[in-house]
Order: sequence, then structure tokens, then C-alpha cells
Amino acid sequence: MATRAPLDVYLLPGLGADHRLFAKLELGEHRTHFLDWPRMRKGSTLSDFARELASQVDKKRPHALVGVSMGGMVAQELAVLTGPERTVIISSWKGPHEMPPPIKLLRGTHPERLLTRQFIQASLPFMRWQMGVEGQEAVKLFDELLEVHTVEQLQVQIDAVLHWDGPAKPVKDLVHLHGTSDRLMPILFIKDPVKVPKGGHFMVFQRAPQVSRLVVEALAR
Repeated sequence: MATRAPLDVYLLPGLGADHRLFAKLELGEHRTHFLDWPRMRKGSTLSDFARELASQVDKKRPHALVGVSMGGMVAQELAVLTGPERTVIISSWKGPHEMPPPIKLLRGTHPERLLTRQFIQASLPFMRWQMGVEGQEAVKLFDELLEVHTVEQLQVQIDAVLHWDGPAKPVKDLVHLHGTSDRLMPILFIKDPVKVPKGGHFMVFQRAPQVSRLVVEALAR
């Protein structure tokens, strides 16, 4: 396989997460940069998130965007602004057409307004199961990530994801990695993914060697 010169790779985590989600991702000679979520005002859209982050991307250098879940959605919005060589989304959606019916039914409503810290704590066992979080190390990280953002910021992020209409225009050179065991975003509704056998929603950490290899292959295309 022909190799591509090392790229600046900008990594965008999932909803409520930060750069620690990528602790086990190995991308060889590519230079990695972490784009953690800024504080955003109520009513912000994913395109607003992308515009806020765009100044952190050196558009003059060949680069790629790699995003997980919400990060994959923002990566698609960001791609319109920065013109990457490649965009890789992991455990994500390319638009509302890939959302499962229960999620689509929530569009136009605001379930995030019911979110409280007490609700998050009470829901931890279910959320770990839904995200495919297994093993002491992964559980520890997942629980810690839930403390990164305030409830108010989590509400902003949930609302932005739920009401996302997809990128302003189709993203060129897009690769979509998706786990076959993703319970949060079932692969049944995903169009043309690169399938990761038995991968769950947390696979960028849980199955880092496998995901790392697939990302490196995608960057080399």
C-alpha cells in the first residue's frame, strides 16, 4: 500500500469527553493534536462548535480530522471550513438519516433539560452497558469523563447533537469506522461503514489497536 507523508491529525472526542478518550490510539508518524470542547452558550449548534475550533487547525499544513461520536459530527462540519486531506469518523453519524427511530422521535424536543447530576449517577450502569464499557480501566475512564463538563454544558452538547441536520455539504474523502456491536448508534442504520467486528461505542479506547490500524489505513488512502 502506498504511504502518505505524515499529517497533522486533529482528534475530536465524543460528547462529554476529552482528549483522554484517545489515550491508547497509536497513529505512527502522524502528528496528533487534541481539540477539546470549548464552553458554548445555550442553543449552540454543531456548526458553532466547528467555527469555534477552526482557529486551532493549521489550514496551511496537510491535515486530517478524526472524530468520535459527537466529535465525528463536528469533524464533518469542520472539514467544510479547513479542507482536510481525510476525515475519519468513528462510532458516529453522517446525518439524521443514520439516527435510529427512537432518537429521531426526540428531534424537536428538549430531553436534555431533564438532565441532572443525580440522574447521571443513577444511570451509570445502563450508560456503561449502552456504551460497551467493559473492564476496570475503561470503567474508571468513562466515569471520570462524565465529570469533565458541567450539566449545563452537557445539555448544550446533547441539544446540538439531537438537532444536527448533517454537514452543510457532503464531506469529501470521508471514512466511517463503526462497530458491529454499537448499542447507542446501531450499525443497522449506518450507510457504507468500515465495520469493526464486535466493536462497541467506546471502541476507540476498548479496541484501540484495531481502531488505530484502521485509522492509519484510512489516512494512507
